[in-house]
Amino acid sequence: MTTTQRSLTKQGHKSTYYVITAILVLSLVINVIQFSYTSAPYQELQTKYGILYNQYQTLSQEYSSLSDEYNHLRQVALLPPYCSISGGEIKWTFYDLKRNIVSWEMPMDTYRYYVSMNKPVQTLGLKAATGIIKTYDMRPYIQPSFFENTIVNLTEGRSAVEFAREVDNIKNQIVVYGKGIGEAPYQFPAETLTEGRGVCADTTILMASMLIEGNRQGHYDMKIYICYVQMLPDGTLVSDSKSITEANHAIVKVQFLDGTSWTMETTTNYFYTYSQAYTGWQFEVTNIE
Repeated sequence: MTTTQRSLTKQGHKSTYYVITAILVLSLVINVIQFSYTSAPYQELQTKYGILYNQYQTLSQEYSSLSDEYNHLRQVALLPPYCSISGGEIKWTFYDLKRNIVSWEMPMDTYRYYVSMNKPVQTLGLKAATGIIKTYDMRPYIQPSFFENTIVNLTEGRSAVEFAREVDNIKNQIVVYGKGIGEAPYQFPAETLTEGRGVCADTTILMASMLIEGNRQGHYDMKIYICYVQMLPDGTLVSDSKSITEANHAIVKVQFLDGTSWTMETTTNYFYTYSQAYTGWQFEVTNIE
C-alpha cells in the first residue's frame, strides 16, 4: 500500500468516526428533547395527584367526623310523630302519606282552652236484640274548630278521597291501646294528638273532628258519621241486627259526594275500610261546630 493510499484510508476512518459521533450526538439530543417533552406532563400529573390525594385525605377525615356526628344525632333526634313545646307554642309534627314532614303550631293559651273544656259523661240508649243498651256519647268531645288553622295542610291541593286518606294516616301514627270503646270521660282531639295515644273512642273523636273541619274548608260536600258497632273476637263486625248485643267498638264512616262511602277502622296503624256488611248505630256529625 502506498503512502497516498494509507493517507486516504486514515481520512476515511476519521470521516466514519465523525459521522458516527455526529449520529450519536444527534440521537442523544433527540432523546433529551423527547424526555423533556414527556417528563413535563408527567411531573405536572404527579403534582396534581399529590394535591388531590391531600384533598382526599382531608375529605376522608371530615367524612369520618360527620359520620360520627350523624350517628350521635340519630340517637338523640326526635323523629315524627312527636309533640314539642317552646316559646309559648305547642307543635305537633308528623308525616303525610308522601313522607313529607308536616307541623302544626298553636299558642299554648289556645291549646289550654280546648283541653280545659267540660267533659260530659252522657249516655245513649241504643236498641239491641236484647233490649236497650247504654253507651257513652262521643259527640260532645268532637272539636272541629280545634283544626281551623291547621287542617289546610291536609286539604290544600287534595281531593276528598286524598284528604280522607291523610286523616287516616295521622291516626296510623297514634298508639291505640285496646280496641274496646272504653269509658267516658274521653280525650279531646288535642289531648290525643299531644299524648300520641288513646282508646278506640279517642281516635274516633280525633278523626271525626279533622274530617268535619277539612270537609268545610275543602268544600268536599262529604257526610261524616260516627258508628257504634259490635266487634267479635276475630275482628269482624256483627252483621245481623238480631245478633247484636253490645256496642263495644267505634268506627268512622265517610260518604263522598258521588255516593260512595268508606267505613274506616280507627284502631289500626294502617288504612283499613270495612267491605263486609255490618250493623250498628250511626250518628251523623257533619255539622258539629
